Amino acid sequence: MNVAEYASELKPSVSVIAQDDHVRHALSRVAEAAGGRLFRAMDYATALDHLEQGRPTGTLLVELDEEDGTRAKPLMEAAYRHICRDHEALILSGPVQTLDAASAIGLDSRVTWLCQPSDSDRVAALALSLSQSPTMLSDVSADLDTQRLRRLADEVSRIARTLANLSGPRPSEGFAASALADRGLSYSAEPLDEGDATLPSADEVRRMLRLRRLRDSFFDPALFADPAWDMLLDLLAARIERAQVAVSSLCIAAAVPPTTALRWIKTMTDHGLFERCADPEDGRRIFIQLSDHATAALSRYFAAAKRVGGVGMLAV
Repeated sequence: MNVAEYASELKPSVSVIAQDDHVRHALSRVAEAAGGRLFRAMDYATALDHLEQGRPTGTLLVELDEEDGTRAKPLMEAAYRHICRDHEALILSGPVQTLDAASAIGLDSRVTWLCQPSDSDRVAALALSLSQSPTMLSDVSADLDTQRLRRLADEVSRIARTLANLSGPRPSEGFAASALADRGLSYSAEPLDEGDATLPSADEVRRMLRLRRLRDSFFDPALFADPAWDMLLDLLAARIERAQVAVSSLCIAAAVPPTTALRWIKTMTDHGLFERCADPEDGRRIFIQLSDHATAALSRYFAAAKRVGGVGMLAV
């Protein structure tokens, strides 16, 4: 074995799964561009058999088409069990129509969702996943790209932690002090009695969402993108109306690209603000709902906003 062959063998393995042969070929190029070594390229049936036999795969890169959400459910479940057992990663991509079916397999850190991604999106996601592999060869240019991806991931995590700290109970309520506690606030709302905390009506919440979208008609939406707050409001209105919200619907409410919305859903779920619940009539569907903790925090927020003249109801 020469040096080039040896170096190739040391790269982390990637198995690509798609029904269409042309898509498998394209995913194979993605795997190589991300610094991986193509281990296997399989259609659904072959991949399902491979996974059920417990054979090695490396990182899994799976592509769904519009009709695959339900048809590929056994494959997705087998892939999820596989990565949990073998400590691998799963990158799942497809159109919006596949989100609700795909969401049934989980929202944890082992799964990366890409919705309607470009090849560069796939390469970036796979490179970030492979950068965690101990067998990844060191290359100056690859290391620089990996560092950029890690910095991006760290920034997203920092924002998520800040959001969790800001939305969580105060230290006096039994939780550890926020990392922001040493920073003085220029304004503090009046203390609120727990008995004063009431939820607004669903119409009020929907009006806030409409005002946020109206703002996008006059300014670049990217300037004010706040998917976490948009999703919190949408789920709050749904909770008041006793309605269920599917993953695809929540992505639309976020008013950002679906892949970005999916990352935020995962982040909010990890921080206990969102919860996953199964559709009692269809086990293949997963709904997202507010946690009791998030609902209580929103209730206190709206009550405090009303006490200062309702400014918070319009300051969207």
